[in-house]
Amino acid sequence: MELAESHGLGPLLYRRLKESGVQAGVPADSWDRLRLVYFVNAERNTRLFRQLRPVLQCCSDADIPVIVLKGAYLAEGVYDNVALRPMVDVDLLVARADLPRAQARLLGMGYGPQKREDIDARCRRSSELTPFVGLGSSVDLHWSIASPTSPLRVDIGGLWKRAQPATTAGVQVLALSPEDLLLHLCLHTSYEHGLGEGLRQFCDIAATIRHFGELDWPQFVDRSRDWGAGRYVGLALRLAQSMLGAEVPEDVIERLVPGGIDARILETARESVLARASYVRWLPFFDAFGARSFRDKAKRSWQRVFLSRAEMGAKYPASRGRSHLWPYYLLRVRDVILAYWAHIFRRARLMLRTHGRDRAADLGKWLGSGKP
Repeated sequence: MELAESHGLGPLLYRRLKESGVQAGVPADSWDRLRLVYFVNAERNTRLFRQLRPVLQCCSDADIPVIVLKGAYLAEGVYDNVALRPMVDVDLLVARADLPRAQARLLGMGYGPQKREDIDARCRRSSELTPFVGLGSSVDLHWSIASPTSPLRVDIGGLWKRAQPATTAGVQVLALSPEDLLLHLCLHTSYEHGLGEGLRQFCDIAATIRHFGELDWPQFVDRSRDWGAGRYVGLALRLAQSMLGAEVPEDVIERLVPGGIDARILETARESVLARASYVRWLPFFDAFGARSFRDKAKRSWQRVFLSRAEMGAKYPASRGRSHLWPYYLLRVRDVILAYWAHIFRRARLMLRTHGRDRAADLGKWLGSGKP
């Protein structure tokens, strides 16, 4: 139960056990707990979709095309059951030119904080704007699916050309093409989160492959390689295949990773997923966003710890409208330190399992090197 909940799989486990007819073999208290997790998530997601509907309708009325990303699309479009896919926020992709209008619409609906970072400045270092926080929900507006400072060469124009009509929260929107959706999910788990988000994201990958059935695999491979993402995507697919039985053709992984994936690399990646310990050597708040010099790294690390007023308002709602933020910056420093030690603990536990060697660092180097 604890493992399922830590990986965000409680609702999915409940449905699988129920459909398998093995309820009698599950202790009553555990079954009740699992059932509660399922229905609590169903209620939370139903409320989130109810709040999402006017946002999508508002964008539609303003002729702002929107591609619904990740959880909100997967819950309805892939899992076909909003209770099965836990969500903490909603991710929407809009064109870079439409960001000012989309932002104005959300602010007009009461989402905050009202004081925002300059959009051009934000887009130079991030693929999304500062979160828009409403009553019980948060909306993230993206203009790309990868940071502009990352080594990935994402074809944003191609994403829009290939986007397909979809319905989310009862509103006509757009969704990524099946191949682009799978590519995004692979990169989200293996590159952006360094495999540290656990099994749920691999369930998303396996469910997407199962839902669409026939994918254009040659096109998928070519696009992954064009984006410079072959290894990240190949590793994600191999893990989904070996751990969850995802039906990935063998020649697809061979083309993505010529020469195959070394058994030690694969085992280290698997351990990272199960331990929810990212292989990324720099912590998220020390992420250099592609910076090379020590000065740039120090500057960007400072920006990640001491957030802008708008970002502080999104992360610490009680700070909104306050003339002095220093008490909340103290809170931010405390949270950063706690996150740091939690990360160190997970990495240390993973190193103990691998006889003291930081194989996670070797995994990161292998992914970034491009060599067999």
